Amino acid sequence: MTKHKEAVRERIQRERDRRIGSILEAAQKVFVAEGYTKAIMNKIALEAGITKPTIYQYFKTKDDLFFALMLPVIDDLRDQLGAMEAKLASRKYSSGKALIRDLFASARHSYEIAPETFLMIQHFQETGLVGKMNEHVSTQLNDRGRYNFVVLRRVIITAMKQGLIKTMDVDELTDVLWGLFVGIIHLEHVKAQNRRPPKYLGTTLKVAERLIADTLDAGAAK
Repeated sequence: MTKHKEAVRERIQRERDRRIGSILEAAQKVFVAEGYTKAIMNKIALEAGITKPTIYQYFKTKDDLFFALMLPVIDDLRDQLGAMEAKLASRKYSSGKALIRDLFASARHSYEIAPETFLMIQHFQETGLVGKMNEHVSTQLNDRGRYNFVVLRRVIITAMKQGLIKTMDVDELTDVLWGLFVGIIHLEHVKAQNRRPPKYLGTTLKVAERLIADTLDAGAAK
């Protein structure tokens, strides 16, 4: 009897996960096509082939739904930076260039999980839309984003202390590195228009990576 109940629970969970996945996939399409403001639950329900009340069984508000889309991208960057911190703690980096290479790879990994969502997150931050979401969601988004910047700063500080990269203002360097990456993403998407993925994104990021690595690598001055 216990095995039967467990099998039923697993089946119910699989069905729940499948339904949530289909809702998120539909929401992604509608948010990209309509923008956050014009994306209404009726359109998302229609895209998912379900009723609006069914969506509310899983997501209380549109903000909660959008947050569920954003979360994997934000948390992946946290995990990527955390892995870099662990490598630094174990002194596994032999040069600043290796660290910068990992840093660009980490940011790109988070982008590639869901490119359109990555772009929407940046748009929300740049336009102040996060502040217009319900307090619970906006607080969680701000806290997670702030934490990622804290970890990135810690990575940079540790890299400087270990003599991997040149010493300079940490806050300014953090902003430059993140701004450069996000700026290139935006530029290449604008240039590509409807082409996905942008044709020159990979090569342009590689050029930026080499320029930054050559500039910051402490060993280059020795």
